[in-house]
Amino acid sequence: MKFLTVLMLVIYYRNWMGNNPLRDMFPLDTWFSWVGARFSGDSLRFLFSVILPTMVVLLVSFQLTGVFLGMFWLVLSVAIVLYCVDIVDTDIVFDDQILWLRDLKETDDLVQLQQSQVNFSHDVVYNVFQSVIPVVFWFLMLGPAGSLFFLLCQHFLERLDGEGKELGFLDTIVYWLEWIPSRLTILLFALLGDFGRTYQVLADSIFDIETPVDTTLYESARCAVVGDNDSGTKKVIHKFVALAEGELKDLKLLLERSLWGWVGVAALLTILGL
Repeated sequence: MKFLTVLMLVIYYRNWMGNNPLRDMFPLDTWFSWVGARFSGDSLRFLFSVILPTMVVLLVSFQLTGVFLGMFWLVLSVAIVLYCVDIVDTDIVFDDQILWLRDLKETDDLVQLQQSQVNFSHDVVYNVFQSVIPVVFWFLMLGPAGSLFFLLCQHFLERLDGEGKELGFLDTIVYWLEWIPSRLTILLFALLGDFGRTYQVLADSIFDIETPVDTTLYESARCAVVGDNDSGTKKVIHKFVALAEGELKDLKLLLERSLWGWVGVAALLTILGL
């Protein structure tokens, strides 16, 4: 059942265009605002807006056992994991960046262009990861309740930004909810790209609990797709553009293949009976 859920999720994620329609139908802000209007204090709001729905889904999923009820579990799982993902249309995102590269002129500031390219690659790697990979990982570990818990924690933390926090531990929770699946994602990057260079990043980061997740993911993705002809070393605009465009195509392919890699992980867990 978990394999089918992950397979449907990846197919949906890769082919749907536009925003997540389930999120548009049932906005998270509406739920958090409703809870916030009835309870004061971050601790109570966290309990009722995050913990309570997670426990309800957990208890319901435990009850859906057996062949017949298992179909209801599948429907519940598919609905929740599809709701939990943010759709990042990599085709549009990468095409826009390539068009931007092709519009550059020889008189443009190369240093700024190189930094813009780095910033784009960094952001797109982390955005794609954060939008779907933790949802898949925690679903495989804990079922639909795991995916929902990640989503609710993430959005609850975002709503606290800029305000006084009673829940200082929430940053740590979200960090670890991303840290664990990020290491498995780096392993997939190594298997799909330059294994030696990327595996070294994984080995260096396996006990690293200080570096932000986005930084480690970007470094690993860069090692997986960028060889010695790094576009950041080129001093002529047209050479920089040609190499940067090639790197973007490789990076896009890496991110897309890594999503299918998680389908493989789900299949492996199914074979092992986990």
